Amino acid sequence: MTRKRQSFVLVILLAAIFAAVFLSLHMGYSSLSIVLMKIRLPRIILALLCGMGLSLSGCILQAVTENPLADPGILGINAGAGFMVMLFLTLFSSLHVKTMLYQPLFAMAGGLLAALLLYRFSKRNGKIRPAYLLLGGIGVSAGFSSLMLIMSSNMENSSYQLVARWLSGNIWGTSWHQVKSLLPYLLVLVPLLYIRANVLDLFSLGEEAAGALGVSVEKERKVFLLAAVGLAASCVSVSGGIGFVGLVAPHIARQFIGARHRLLLLASMLTGGLLLLLADTVGRCLLPSVEIPVGIVISILAAPYFLYLLGKQI
Repeated sequence: MTRKRQSFVLVILLAAIFAAVFLSLHMGYSSLSIVLMKIRLPRIILALLCGMGLSLSGCILQAVTENPLADPGILGINAGAGFMVMLFLTLFSSLHVKTMLYQPLFAMAGGLLAALLLYRFSKRNGKIRPAYLLLGGIGVSAGFSSLMLIMSSNMENSSYQLVARWLSGNIWGTSWHQVKSLLPYLLVLVPLLYIRANVLDLFSLGEEAAGALGVSVEKERKVFLLAAVGLAASCVSVSGGIGFVGLVAPHIARQFIGARHRLLLLASMLTGGLLLLLADTVGRCLLPSVEIPVGIVISILAAPYFLYLLGKQI
């Protein structure tokens, strides 16, 4: 794939994002400037940031696990992060005054716990077996989801409705506080991953070839897994359980930009941000009296694509 075509694709993605921001900013029940700046604009920025973080996490997971179906939602990382956030909201009410400080940390702990369980399950004879990741992820996700249902059964109805809406994946009611909470994680993790993009290219050659070229495979894999978990968990902490973005966006980007990760990471981020922003706009404006959570919109649109990819792997 020529450099000219790759640059053209990136420019088109940037132009599409600017157009989507303009469209989303001016669609809705109100056009007052105070609504645009204090309510709608932070929501748009947060949708872009979450889409970028989740898609980058999915791209990393697909590379280090050698599994094209890897996604933080499918592998149970989102569920683990969601469980710990729910635990925080339920049991640590004294800390709610500093929600934006502690909530991402609890989400990170839950995501790491899910990743550790999955890592242990999929490791055979000292190596991660990609074939076990999908099955293990389904089990981890189901386990944490069951725990969340058990916890929610003891909640008051108003609290349960709030938590259920959050778990379905929701960017409603956001403000600049959520943006400020998420941004530091992206500013640290994105450059770290980008400067190590060449290592991801070596992973695509296989463990033996990467090791022969001087890559410490297990060490690098752990670093990338931690970074992917950190991205997914920090996004889940402010947006809830949004799935499939990390699966679909890298595949779409790969079709247009190629497999070299230095450009693929950037294209995946732009694609994921665009997809989540458009999905949030559709969910907000499709029905005038009801707002559809963005996680549901993404699932409806992306689930058929997941089944298509799954069919290709079988």
